[in-house]
Amino acid sequence: MQKFIDHCCAECFHSPQTPCDKFVECSLSGPLCHENGACRAAREAIIARLAHSPAYREQ
Repeated sequence: MQKFIDHCCAECFHSPQTPCDKFVECSLSGPLCHENGACRAAREAIIARLAHSPAYREQ
């Protein structure tokens, strides 16, 4: 996973055909629809790479 729009694993169902209504929240603090430590770590790595300030999540 390199971008927020990439699936975190096979359990992720977000796509243009089946959009997740919690996509933004899931991208920032997910996964929300399933438990997977690897998915969570991958999301955190993307956030760490893209966040430019400590207040990034508070916006």
